[in-house]
Amino acid sequence: MAASKNFPGIEKIQFLKNAYIVKYSKMAGLDDTDINKIIAVKDALLMRDSFMRLLWDLHDLLYIQGLKFGEVLPEDPKLERILGEEQCGVFYFLLVLSGFPFGIRNYEKRGWDDAMRDSAFRDMSVWVAHYKRNFGTPGIAWMILVWLQGHLNCTVLSFGRLQFNLRHTFLSRTFVFRNNLTGEVTALSEAGFRYTADGIRDDLHDLPSPESWTSVYRENESSYTGNRVTPDGRAERELTSLPKADWELVLSFGDPVLNIHIPEGGALTHELCADSMLRAMEFFKRYEPDYHWKAFFCESWLLDPQLQKILPQTSNILAFQRAAYLIPYPGRADTVFRVFGIKADRNGVETVPIHTSLQRTLVQFVREGGEFHYGAMFILRDDATGNPNPYHQKF
Repeated sequence: MAASKNFPGIEKIQFLKNAYIVKYSKMAGLDDTDINKIIAVKDALLMRDSFMRLLWDLHDLLYIQGLKFGEVLPEDPKLERILGEEQCGVFYFLLVLSGFPFGIRNYEKRGWDDAMRDSAFRDMSVWVAHYKRNFGTPGIAWMILVWLQGHLNCTVLSFGRLQFNLRHTFLSRTFVFRNNLTGEVTALSEAGFRYTADGIRDDLHDLPSPESWTSVYRENESSYTGNRVTPDGRAERELTSLPKADWELVLSFGDPVLNIHIPEGGALTHELCADSMLRAMEFFKRYEPDYHWKAFFCESWLLDPQLQKILPQTSNILAFQRAAYLIPYPGRADTVFRVFGIKADRNGVETVPIHTSLQRTLVQFVREGGEFHYGAMFILRDDATGNPNPYHQKF
């Protein structure tokens, strides 16, 4: 990986000109106040020649040489330690904005709809607002760069309320089966995973939780046997046996799926989500007919099964959970970052103001010693009909 040998000089870099910043910032959905602030901070950054050269080199590697983001910035360089949060946020904002013409060309080459492109690019304003809530100034955090890069590379697509990865694989260590006669769907955990007494993945600490247990799975000529995962995302300790004569394996680790991302902001109603999935299905049927995906799949803090006991039953988050089959997923969820912001994630939820009912509910859970888990879900392709409860959730 070679950096650019010829720095053209600040005065010749188009993406540092005010007219460029205004044009593409508006395309990204920013308002005039934030655009003017970004330009003012940019003018201060222009005095730091070494960082302007770095910005040019990163632009060259990503958008001229076309290298993958992980090859260019595999680790956080912690620029805020030198630049401060204000200039660092604008530095990364300018880097992403410099790639907008690159992203536009990618959409044009594929013949994809401009409205879909514009919707994807406006996702940048969501993360600028997120940065502003945390640091009082518009910008982009390093951890968001790889996601926004997906919009420019056309690997993340936006259809209304939801976003989708262009190609993805089923990442849950869960086997999914359908009954040949009734159409019923059920799931079994793969072997060797530790679960809590409540059936949630027990992987947040090295030591097992009280009454934890480990999953079993075995297959022979006549049956599949293992720990059933109920549609609400919990694994059962008792073993379940599925006769092969009656049950067909329809989804397992590594199978092709349409991966869902739930952008921050906006109502998470069933109607909006169902419309997004329908539009995604139509897009892939038209533009990617050879991609034989088996299910919608999503992993998210929103799919933590613990939320079923925390949130009110009228919650849109729970409505989203009910519309799918929930399954276990490893790791500590980024719930604090998503709901409270970067400062709370770094320093604790007690260090930030509480504004929303969701924040009040979740902060109480944290005060009582609760820890957030990731969850995942699937909707099999044949079941993606817009039914608000296709797998008969009971919560």
